[in-house]
Amino acid sequence: MQIALPVVPISDLRYRAREILRLVKERPVVLTQRGRARAVLMDFDAYNEMVQRQELLEAARDALLIERAIATSPGFVSFDELVKDYEEARGLEIDRRELLEAARDVRDSG
Repeated sequence: MQIALPVVPISDLRYRAREILRLVKERPVVLTQRGRARAVLMDFDAYNEMVQRQELLEAARDALLIERAIATSPGFVSFDELVKDYEEARGLEIDRRELLEAARDVRDSG
């Protein structure tokens, strides 16, 4: 179920800033320009929490993928080889310290 967010024309920001900022404390506000959604304005603390939650979810997902790869590997694969293969497959570079920390967190929470 999706909650309807307040919609405010971007031109109203100048004249209704206080009112809009009060709305933002309760939930995000959709800003429109020429009748089309262009941005979402949200409380700064809520934004930081959302970013933190997303980072934790991504770290847990990556740790789980590595755990599954290790569990289903037909033979021994070094951690560095596994990470290198993952980086090549995903097209990104992984900070191995962060990855090890995320894997420990997942292991310890399970």
